[in-house]
This record gives sequence, C-alpha cells and structure tokens, in this order.
Amino acid sequence: METQILGTVELNKARLAADLATLENTKFSSAYSDFACGRWESCVLRNHSGLQEEDTLVTHHARAVATPLGHSLPYLDELMTTHFDAEAIRYARIIRISENACVIPHRDYLELDAKFVRLHLPLQTNVKCNNTELDKIYHMRSGEIWFLDASIPHSAGCFSSTPRLHLMVDFEGTRHPDAVVRNVEQPLVRDEMVDTREEWTDEAFKRILGLSEIISEANYREIVSILAKLHFFYKVDCQAMYAWLKELCRRRGDPALVEKTHALERFCLLDRAAGEVMTY
Repeated sequence: METQILGTVELNKARLAADLATLENTKFSSAYSDFACGRWESCVLRNHSGLQEEDTLVTHHARAVATPLGHSLPYLDELMTTHFDAEAIRYARIIRISENACVIPHRDYLELDAKFVRLHLPLQTNVKCNNTELDKIYHMRSGEIWFLDASIPHSAGCFSSTPRLHLMVDFEGTRHPDAVVRNVEQPLVRDEMVDTREEWTDEAFKRILGLSEIISEANYREIVSILAKLHFFYKVDCQAMYAWLKELCRRRGDPALVEKTHALERFCLLDRAAGEVMTY
C-alpha cells in the first residue's frame, strides 16, 4: 500500500496543549541520532516492556504497554485508544524535529527481521515542515492520519522556527493500514500540494561539486547535512545525495572519505545490523 491519508481526527486544542506542555519539560531520547541532520529527537509512549529507556525498536508481537511518559499524557493516550486498534500497537513515539533539521534519506526496518505498519498523526506542524519519499514531497496537516511505507527511501524536515511534533505509531506488520484506524473522518477533497521546488539542473549539480575542494573529515557531517536538505528545495530523488557525496569524495581524492560514504549509503539504504550505529 502506498503512502496516503487514512482519515482525519478533530484535535481538542486545549487538551492537546496541556500534553504538549508536559512534553516541553520531557527529556527526549537521542536514539537514532545518527540519522539526524540537526535536532531530531523522540520519546516513547508505548513499547514492548513499558520501560522508558527502551527507545529502539525490536520485532515483537505483543500489545504495547504504556511507559511512564505515556501515562502522563492523557489526551494522547485517549487519541490512541479512540482512533487506533490498541491490540495491534507495538510502539508509539513522539517525534520532534526542530528548526532547520531533517533526517538523512534512509529506509527503516533494515536491521529488523520484519516490518511494522507505521502511521503518523501530526500534532504540531506548519507548511514549512515536509516529508519526502523518493522524488515526491508532501505536507501532513494537523489531525491527518497518514500511512507511510517506511521501507521506501524517505526523509522528513522542519524549516520553520517552530518544532514539528508527530505522534508516530507502529503496528503489527501483518495488519493492513486501513484495518488499524478507528473512528476517523474521511478527508474531503484535499487540495493537492503544489510542488514549488526548483528544477534540478546540471548547473545546480556543478555548484555543489565545488564542495569537493573543501570536504574533509572535519566537515564531512556538515556537508552531509547540506546535501541531505537539497531535495526539500529541488525536484530530485532524495537518494541522489549519496551519488553527489561519493563524487565529492572521489574528486577530493580521499580514499577514507570514499569508504565512509559507501558505508553511510549501505547503512541508510541497503543493510544494517541490529544495534549498529553509524559515526560520520
């Protein structure tokens, strides 16, 4: 099933604001920060054990248990109980992306022996917050419930001064996305998002090749961040950044950087072991 809206819910602004205020004083986890370009954080509301410190995903087939943080957020807990099949929930997290941050284009579940069904419910967002999938870009509005096929190369970014917060819920991977939502309104005719990104040209590619003159071990991650964000502003496949990065390192003539880039591409798009992290 392709990425799409499954329905909408009417968010209670006052009750949501109370839970978001609690989250403002919550310590978010740095798990999966090796995918982050800027400040990308998460906190767990439900997982396999109910332990707050269990902040990375493992495959399991039991109903998820609320963590201490999950118990402290009554409205978000009610949203999950009302609008999702609670028996099928395996994980629930808040994902916060802050100003000028994104996640590097990647595929999820590579380190697991099975996939989850992943739904997003935006809680706080604006038009400068977008998701991408291959060469497409889209904006998820507050109150919309989206299915994302996270096994396809994708990214998400926030380019506003206000952080983006999503409730992200993972379900038993054998379930159909339509079967895990409850009590939702079907969206009326939704205006298609106009893709205002610039066309990607040979001239644009030549401009980024100039980075080959300065790329080094010391600034490698900063340059990765620059390249990872370009597809939010240009009509190009999100995976293209890896080809660009490899060409920069090749032109620089640094074998260690070339090897690092092949390892980064493998980790994000092709294969990674359970518990593996990437330092770059």
